[in-house]
Amino acid sequence: MMSAKRILLVFAHPDDETFATGITIAKYHNEHQAEITLLCATRGQAGKPGEPPLCTQDELPFFREGELLNAARLLGINKVQLLDYEDKHLSDVPRAELAAHIVSAIQTTKPQVVITFASHGISGHPDHKAISAATDEAVSSIPAGDNSVRKLYHVTRSSALPTPAGRQIFTDSPEAITTEITSADAAVVVGEALRAHKTQHLSVNAVFPGVLEGDTRNVPITNSYLLKWTNIPEYTLNGKEDDLFTGIE
Repeated sequence: MMSAKRILLVFAHPDDETFATGITIAKYHNEHQAEITLLCATRGQAGKPGEPPLCTQDELPFFREGELLNAARLLGINKVQLLDYEDKHLSDVPRAELAAHIVSAIQTTKPQVVITFASHGISGHPDHKAISAATDEAVSSIPAGDNSVRKLYHVTRSSALPTPAGRQIFTDSPEAITTEITSADAAVVVGEALRAHKTQHLSVNAVFPGVLEGDTRNVPITNSYLLKWTNIPEYTLNGKEDDLFTGIE
């Protein structure tokens, strides 16, 4: 029997799910018993294996897959589907090809809510931009009568948050943000999931200082979204949403 609430996350790399939407995942798992699926397009093989390295570069995709599965378990993701595309080369993949994988995941898991990156990718990574565009195409290509998706969200970062030192971050203004998902209780498990991405400790420490030592004060307790698309007749925003399923019967 399917859960009443179903979410599909579509990201490019292992750790995207935790960095961008960890609070949301933990909240909807713990408070709403949502069924959450992650479609991840690469194994992050172009990343760093840690400093000092925890594995060889050739071993990195296998390490990162294991880290992803561990983080997913901690956050409450029910299913992880990994594609076999090369890290840093998603923009070379025909958009229709990527979109076809996403359509297949939608048809299999029947989510009401789909989440991907904002078009700027937050970090500006070309893979983030590519998976965002492919997700938009996938969701909008399914005929309305056959489409389980009621809302497509782009996860972003509020310009009101401080920029991590030495990082280029693309943001959206608080006024542009349509939806905010907040859970102070989820910060601890998000910290655990961040630490599960052990090979990525340099990035984790740069974006969330102190979390490697168990300090979650720099883990924002709110994930911010732009409502990109709806399949709900006559749905209109009335102030900022605080629930992804608002308006979904």
